[in-house]
Amino acid sequence: TSWIRPSGVAALPSLSHCLFSFLLYKDRPKGVRDRTRHTGNVAPRTCLDDTQMRTMERAIEGFYEAKFKYRSQKAQKAVQRQVRPLGILFGRFTYIVASTGNRAPIPYRADLITDLEITKEYFNPKEGFSFKDWAAESFGVFHGDALWDIKIRFSKEVADRAEKVQFHASQKMVKQKDGSLIMFLKCRGHRELIWELLHPDWLGNVKIESPERLQEEYLEQLERAKSAV
Repeated sequence: TSWIRPSGVAALPSLSHCLFSFLLYKDRPKGVRDRTRHTGNVAPRTCLDDTQMRTMERAIEGFYEAKFKYRSQKAQKAVQRQVRPLGILFGRFTYIVASTGNRAPIPYRADLITDLEITKEYFNPKEGFSFKDWAAESFGVFHGDALWDIKIRFSKEVADRAEKVQFHASQKMVKQKDGSLIMFLKCRGHRELIWELLHPDWLGNVKIESPERLQEEYLEQLERAKSAV
């Protein structure tokens, strides 16, 4: 999920939005509040530094370069970065999308960022760049892979359920005579698409019809998953 401003730059939800959500929650009957609190916390969450996220928002809104230390999951130590922040993506993890020079934007996991500072260096966004359009290209967060035309078939057992799901902005659904449902989409982020297809809602009732490269990646992910047992 991404928060988009009219300028095409992402932003954090406003405090008034958060306050409204809190008041709505507070006014519910106690029994409902208790159950809501429970169901709202069963999914994994990443704790973020609120002050740091507000600082990043100011850098995005003002088109100022930011510098920070970043230690990726596989790195031995943190590396100093100075980037041009373009937006924020919200999902299971929160990502800061930024570029350096003329390089393509890449996502940085917000919880792996430390010592964030706004510099006094102003930058002009690349002409014609739309953060909203860029985010829509991928099935999820990652953009490093190729843009593929993909064809997926859902069996008749789950076709009605799948037809109601917005998987991606590019999707086109076509119901078949046998009751199955074919979904056509064009996107990057194949790994995250595979994770979605492995969801219990679809597992055993979905088939990747094309491209063959996505079928191969799916099998590779299954092979890697074996290491968990």
